[in-house]
Amino acid sequence: QQTREALMAFSYHVTCGNMDEAYKAVRAVRSATVWENMARMCVQTRRLDVAEICLGNMGSARGVAALREARGEREPEAAL
Repeated sequence: QQTREALMAFSYHVTCGNMDEAYKAVRAVRSATVWENMARMCVQTRRLDVAEICLGNMGSARGVAALREARGEREPEAAL
């Protein structure tokens, strides 16, 4: 129940563009699966800055490195 409420608050704050509050809402979540799903949602909504945080909390160094490399692409569609 607590994780579900945290995810709802996260989604709300990401939609509003309030990244600090979004991160505060899910800071206590420890499940790698939850972080993976949030990272997937962030990529779908093209919020690569938030996806980087999610991947970092998952412990996916390779994913964070790929995301940073993709961020350097000149074409916006190539970054996704």
